[in-house]
Amino acid sequence: MVRQKAILDLALQFDNACTAKEDFRKAYEKCNDIPQESRALIDSFLKEGSDKDYELNLSMYRNAAKIKKQMNAKLVWLLEKYNYRSQTYIGGSSSQTHEICDLYLTEKEVHQLHLNKEALRETLEEAAMDEKARKEKIRQNQADDEKFFLEYRVVRYDSDYESD
Repeated sequence: MVRQKAILDLALQFDNACTAKEDFRKAYEKCNDIPQESRALIDSFLKEGSDKDYELNLSMYRNAAKIKKQMNAKLVWLLEKYNYRSQTYIGGSSSQTHEICDLYLTEKEVHQLHLNKEALRETLEEAAMDEKARKEKIRQNQADDEKFFLEYRVVRYDSDYESD
């Protein structure tokens, strides 16, 4: 649980950093009086950053997929445990009774198990929807990056041509 929270916190921090980068990009687009050397540095920073952001996103998605697998495994384990316990009965020798009693679920535990099962299912559904949205956002950001760099290369060449 702590690891999952840490990954989610990292994802939030990353999203905040991407937002700051996007704000920087928009401000940069509005500036007309940036020297050519500075413009080249900023272009390389934004291009390099977008490549690293993409790699980091892929890494985070792999971690999210790993967490999803762990949650699925836990859900399967809970279901197997519930099904096994619900099929047991008390009888036989005292050692068998002790084993079966260890596996017996109270009504409150069964209710909590159903709540946990539903919460896990909702979390998995939300994660799947979030993953689709994140992938679409990455695709959109990459398209915006490409458009941005192509646009500024054209502007840069035009301005070089006019100054000659």
